[in-house]
Amino acid sequence: LNAGQTCVAPDYLLIESSVRDAFIDQYRLALNRFFPRGDMSGMATIISEKHYLEKKALLEGQRAVIGGGFDDSRRFIEPTLLVDVTPDSQVMREEIFAPILPVLAWEALGEAIDFVNARPKPLALYLFTGDKACVKHVLDRCSFGGGCINDTVIHLATTRIGFGGVGASGMGRYHGKDSFDTFTHYRSIVDKSTWVDLPMRYFPYSARNFAWVKRFLK
Repeated sequence: LNAGQTCVAPDYLLIESSVRDAFIDQYRLALNRFFPRGDMSGMATIISEKHYLEKKALLEGQRAVIGGGFDDSRRFIEPTLLVDVTPDSQVMREEIFAPILPVLAWEALGEAIDFVNARPKPLALYLFTGDKACVKHVLDRCSFGGGCINDTVIHLATTRIGFGGVGASGMGRYHGKDSFDTFTHYRSIVDKSTWVDLPMRYFPYSARNFAWVKRFLK
């Protein structure tokens, strides 16, 4: 979507090591279906020269198993998969906003969960699995703004659910009623009658009055 230039585009992929190579093969097949004969003229380009040069620099020293090509004349970067990426490399330290996807493999699911939780809380998380127990396990242990199961991005396309971040990825929610609630200040008002009062609120205080106040506040 828009060559990865959205705030909810995946910045990296964590995948079980046993299926990493199969995923890469399927990614390559999908690209061939999307862009017959390699014609990517319909794909979006990077929005500005400044951003293009920044994103192009992220590819330096990285191993691209798919893509990795670019066209300076039109600020174009091919859909790119990177492997053997180190967690402290520049491409892993920022939001990418480009069609570049680092792929990191894990042996046990706990490794992936720990990796996510060791970084700033993400705006979105996308989980691909048919295992409902796995879904619950991940959702219970990872903090993030919102996301999808077996899809990406579309959670922000509906007004029926709120969209927003948590922690470093943002505060509050908007879309539909959530927009109204977020940008509305709720005022709490007590409209008290003038014909009745609670005298135990006033001096002189007594043990009996204190007991009544305690009962009232429970």
